[in-house]
Amino acid sequence: MYKHKKLDNGLDVILVQRESMMSASILFGVKVGSAMENESIAGVSHLIEHTVFRGTEKRNSFQIKNPIEEVGGELNAFTSKNFTVYFSKIPTTKVSEAIDILSGLVFEPKFRSEDIEREKSIILEEIASYEDDPGSIVIENLYQHIFDEDFARPVLGYRQTVTNINYDIIIDYYSKFYHPQNVYVVIVGKFNEDKVLNQLNSINWSKNNCSIKSELKSPEIKKEDIKIERTKKDLSSNYIVEAFVAPPKLSKDYYAALILNTFLGSGMSSLLFSKLREENALVYEVASHYEAYPLSGLLLFFALSNDEKLPLLLDTFQEIIIMIQNQEEIVKWFNYGKNRLVGQLTLSMENNLSIALTVFDLYVNYDKIFTMEEFINQIEETEIDDVIKIAKDISQSNRYVSLLSPDK
Repeated sequence: MYKHKKLDNGLDVILVQRESMMSASILFGVKVGSAMENESIAGVSHLIEHTVFRGTEKRNSFQIKNPIEEVGGELNAFTSKNFTVYFSKIPTTKVSEAIDILSGLVFEPKFRSEDIEREKSIILEEIASYEDDPGSIVIENLYQHIFDEDFARPVLGYRQTVTNINYDIIIDYYSKFYHPQNVYVVIVGKFNEDKVLNQLNSINWSKNNCSIKSELKSPEIKKEDIKIERTKKDLSSNYIVEAFVAPPKLSKDYYAALILNTFLGSGMSSLLFSKLREENALVYEVASHYEAYPLSGLLLFFALSNDEKLPLLLDTFQEIIIMIQNQEEIVKWFNYGKNRLVGQLTLSMENNLSIALTVFDLYVNYDKIFTMEEFINQIEETEIDDVIKIAKDISQSNRYVSLLSPDK
């Protein structure tokens, strides 16, 4: 049973009651991410996400984490281009306390200067680890060259910008975006509905005159072929990402693109794994990824290969793009992709948090509630011709390649 409530204090709440469960997942999603920043404060959204866990008006760091973790629950958060999401998985008996903790993180953080500095130090270490990771480097190199500046920036920010962020910058940014117009609450599992709604409706927040109702952003993607080649010491393989323009999330072609992405690179039975690794032994690792925003999208292939196999790998990529436009060739892959995607979504319905994240994402993008059953039904209604159309569109789009090779 899906219920949607707009509370008196402005919070947008979606409740999914599941009486058979003994647990619940709670999500506070804030419509703010790195795409809302500017170049001088890159990384501030992520820094706020880290710092709120240091203390709120009611709780210190230990009192935030311990009540949930000592009963086997989970408390965490993540920042993306458009969102910052705080979530918890807890036994049903802890729903009220988890709401109190999460609402404190979102609406009552203390932001002590010493805590900000500690988290800046931790994030600088996180940035350093990403700079050592070839997979992260090859992806970020691609984004920096094909996206507009709001999406080209890494979510973590840069060393210099994170170092320069101070208390005043954080308070100014937090005050603009952290208010009920930008906050969505999703609760999935077993809980007392009346008690939950009363508790959420009692949440107070500091009203201010600089609040901004944010809108989801989509990257502008350059309309030209682009190839980026970089080298890195201590590499034994070439890391390659090849990308193509794909349907946006609000397009009717979104579901066909999900199926295409699934049969291309999901699982050891996928097309890319079968053709590139099993049949031709061209790669050690291969996968695909579909990145969809409201008004734009990107389909990415990722692979690792050695020097002598790299030219053939790139040629085979192109052959696969051509092959998936042929109905006779694609039919078995289409069935695999559709069945696997429906199966994955069905299995995810066993997990309250997976449901909460999916319902939140669909609601914020489409401005209406999609049940998991409705979402799965959209996949099941997609025909093979819809997927072939996407494959043809992709083959005619610009080609973006990012290559990270061993420094000889």
